[in-house]
Amino acid sequence: MIKKIIIGAGFSAAVSKILTDKKTKVIGSLNHHNLKDQNYFRRKTVEVNKLMSKKAYSYGTLKFDLKNGKMHDRLTLGGNANIWGGMIDVRKIPNRLLKFLKKNNINFEKLSFKKTGTISSNKNIMQIQSKEGLILKTEHLPIKIKNGYIFNFFIKNKKLFINIKNSKKSKLQTLQAKKLFLCVGSVQLLDLLYRSKLLKENDIIEFSEFYDHFKWRFTFSAFKKNITTVRYHFSRALGHFFGIQYFARYLKLFSFVPLCVDQEFYSRKNSYKLTINKGTITEIENQKFGSKKFGNSIKYYNMKINNIEINKYLNKINSNIIGFGMSFVSKKGPGPISNDILMDIDKKLKKIK
Repeated sequence: MIKKIIIGAGFSAAVSKILTDKKTKVIGSLNHHNLKDQNYFRRKTVEVNKLMSKKAYSYGTLKFDLKNGKMHDRLTLGGNANIWGGMIDVRKIPNRLLKFLKKNNINFEKLSFKKTGTISSNKNIMQIQSKEGLILKTEHLPIKIKNGYIFNFFIKNKKLFINIKNSKKSKLQTLQAKKLFLCVGSVQLLDLLYRSKLLKENDIIEFSEFYDHFKWRFTFSAFKKNITTVRYHFSRALGHFFGIQYFARYLKLFSFVPLCVDQEFYSRKNSYKLTINKGTITEIENQKFGSKKFGNSIKYYNMKINNIEINKYLNKINSNIIGFGMSFVSKKGPGPISNDILMDIDKKLKKIK
C-alpha cells in the first residue's frame, strides 16, 4: 500500500507534492500516446493550444457537445500552466508559505512593464516564476512524476484502490492508497468520475466563474476604479497570444508601441450547468448566457454534482479522497485563481498531517 498518491501533472499536483512528504508518489499523464486505442478518443472541442507552445491533445471516454461554453483539457506535463499568465494575488498568502515555496524554486516577481511586461491595479498581484525567470511550469520543478493515466478508483472492503493505465498495450495496474489526491483538470475529472461510476446519466454538474473582459487601452490610461485589472503591454500581450512563456528580448522590441490590453475582473458571477446524455456532456437547456461564452476566463471553479459541492461529494464516498485545483476551490472574489488553489491545498494538507 502507498500512503499518499497524487494524480496529476500540472500546477496543483506540483504544489501538492512540494507541500507533502518525500514519500508521496505522483502519477500523471505526461502525454496522450498511451490512450490511442479504441477505448479513448480525441476531443478537439476542448483542446487549447497556442502557436508557439508545446501542442497538447485531449483524450478520454466522455464526449463534449458544448454550444454556449468552453472547457479546456491539455493532456501533457504541466497541463494548462503551459499557456497561462502565471498571475497570483499574494495578499492572503502567509509569509511562511511564500518563503517555503521560494526555497523550492517557486519565485514571485513584482509586475512591471520592464520585467514582466505587465502591471496591475492591485499591487499584490505578482507573477509566479521559476528561478530562471520564466513563467512557472511543472517541468521547472525538481519533482518526479511517473507517467500513467488514472482509469478509475474504487472502494473495496473499506479500502481505496486505483487503476492506472501505463501504456497503450499494458493491462491496468491496480494500486492501493491510504490517501488519494486528485489534481486533474475539470474535463479529466468528469471523465474519471464517470469511469469510476460516480457520475451517471442525467446527473447535473455545475461550475461557476467570475466574469472578466479584455479591452484595448493606451499604456498611460488610468485604471477603472474598484475593478481589479491586469494590464498587458502590447509586446507582452503579443507573446501571451502566441504562447511565449517569458518576456523575450524580441518581444521587448515592440515596447515603443503605446498600446496595451487590460484584463478586467468583475464581481459578477456566471454559472454553467451540464448533464450527461448517452456518454456525452451537454448543456442544460434554458440557461441564460451573456454576450460571452462561459469559460472564456479559463477560471471556472466550485464544481457541484446534483447541487452538492465536489469536496463534500467525494468525502461521502471516502474521506481519504481529496481534490486540489480549480474544480475544488470556492473562490471568494474576482481575479487570479492560483492563490485560491494554493491556499486550498495548504489548508487541506494541514488537516491531514
